[in-house]
Amino acid sequence: MTLPTGFTEMLHSLLKEEAPLLIEALQQPPVTSVRLNSRKPGATFSDGIPVKWCANGFYLPKRPVFTLDPLLHAGAYYVQDASSMIHREVISRLVSHPITLLDLCAAPGGKTTAMIDGLPDGSRVVANEYMPKRAAILKENLTKWGYPLATVTNRDSSFFARSGDKFDIVAVDAPCSGEGMMRKDEDAVAQWSPQLIEQCATLQKEIVTNAEKTLKPGGYLIYSTCTFNRTENEEVAEYIHKSLGLIPVDMDFPGEWGIPRGIDTDLPVYRFMPHRTEGEGLFLAVFRKPAEETPTDTNLPDSPQAFPAKSDHKKDFAKKGANLALKSPNVKNARRKGDSKPNDADLPEIEEILSVDFDRSKYPEADIDLSTALSYLRREAIRLSPDIPKGPVVITYKGLPLGMAKNIGTRANNLYPKSWRILMR
Repeated sequence: MTLPTGFTEMLHSLLKEEAPLLIEALQQPPVTSVRLNSRKPGATFSDGIPVKWCANGFYLPKRPVFTLDPLLHAGAYYVQDASSMIHREVISRLVSHPITLLDLCAAPGGKTTAMIDGLPDGSRVVANEYMPKRAAILKENLTKWGYPLATVTNRDSSFFARSGDKFDIVAVDAPCSGEGMMRKDEDAVAQWSPQLIEQCATLQKEIVTNAEKTLKPGGYLIYSTCTFNRTENEEVAEYIHKSLGLIPVDMDFPGEWGIPRGIDTDLPVYRFMPHRTEGEGLFLAVFRKPAEETPTDTNLPDSPQAFPAKSDHKKDFAKKGANLALKSPNVKNARRKGDSKPNDADLPEIEEILSVDFDRSKYPEADIDLSTALSYLRREAIRLSPDIPKGPVVITYKGLPLGMAKNIGTRANNLYPKSWRILMR
């Protein structure tokens, strides 16, 4: 891979003697890692090596054909870069009781599901994505993950700033120049330019400004990018602190994790770089909005485990959060046209079936083998064991639901969503 000259020059200016190490690391194959779903136990990776900063994250020695593993489609695990798994750790340090969380730039859902992993049950999550096609992917991934109190929206960040809704935590994994993804994504190499960096920084400041307006007093803003330059990282962090008045929060990650601090800044921000940490490039910063009763307070919480103040999250979400979600075309429980026949309209939605809260006593289940599971995921008709009763059946693989079928005896009509079917053989 040939890196843009301007990019390598920027790295030399930024990292000095470390620059050749990062450039060399960017020429190496990316690592493969997965994060298990603690609410859907079942997947195991016996040859996996634990990720230091994620209790349920593992590096794999080689990349399997994930598409042909039904457990992936059941939501038992998520294929995610190890650096991004830090969001689970951040949430687990900030939260000790159910809260409301808004992920403003959520697609495809990796960081959203990581944060869900760190949330206590009962927390409400709104996962937003501006691009409709990406929002559809986000909805699929969140549905498979199975957390019942997550809603997908398809809005501009300014909508939330105007809505009056307030959240305990707002995450902004901002659109960026993608320098940290260059060894995984050829487009990131092809599209790089100084102009792109400036355009991204302008957009990032706009998004975090809107994020601050939808953040409760005492709540937290999590800002991240997957790029290396200071313009989109430390300089935006300085903007959040100085222009928006948010207080930086030191996550105080253990030294043995090897996560470097920011460059040329006193703010407690963090950089994941392939020559220092095993994973792709990531920048992370956490801020707290001053509480209303002490607007000039600049002290950090005594412990990140102690959230500033409990909120009546159920009442707040019922009054406002749920209402704004229902204005979106990509809301939870919206039926996809053509995903099932009209006379199947009384059957549960795929969101309900894959939810960890699904009442599995409602329908008989048929646990199928790998070959049949792949046929099911291709939306082909399948044959079930003769002892399976006729009618609606929940199809499972290794005990985890994949979806529904209508058993008619000689075969079972496949009710898996058409838009999710796999094409690989």
